[in-house]
Amino acid sequence: MVDILLERKSVRKYTNEDVEKKDLNYILHAAMSAPTARNTRCYSFIAIKDKEIHRKIAAVHHAAQMILQAPLAILVVGDKNVAFEEYLPQDCSAATQNILLAATARGYGSVWCGVYSNKKISEAVEKLFNLPENIKAFSIVVIGKSTDSNPPKNRWQPEKIKYETWE
Repeated sequence: MVDILLERKSVRKYTNEDVEKKDLNYILHAAMSAPTARNTRCYSFIAIKDKEIHRKIAAVHHAAQMILQAPLAILVVGDKNVAFEEYLPQDCSAATQNILLAATARGYGSVWCGVYSNKKISEAVEKLFNLPENIKAFSIVVIGKSTDSNPPKNRWQPEKIKYETWE
């Protein structure tokens, strides 16, 4: 499993090969296995394969242009009425990370496109998907077979590690 953590990378170029239903189910099962504060499970997911919807997402999210070539995107949303206190971002982050790792485990590339903290993008996405007031768009994960042959970057930085205190 640790290999998956080190192999995962952000992929922005995809083939047009579809994501198999069994793989999508695996990815969503992994997403729903993410921990949440007080086990609220405040997240939900919209699997998006429709190319017209992909075009609409690309029109409102400048950093999600790779969606135009990808066969699948998953919109991660959170219910602010269900989330414990203000933990919706943490809960949806854990689900989003699980999606990225599960996609890697199944041989797909993926990239996390943030939505939640950008008011303009989040409002546009929430309008596009006709989300109720209590459902907040958190992230869009674009998934597909990668055409990127570059290896994952080595992100090991021991100088970022402190023991016991900051000093």
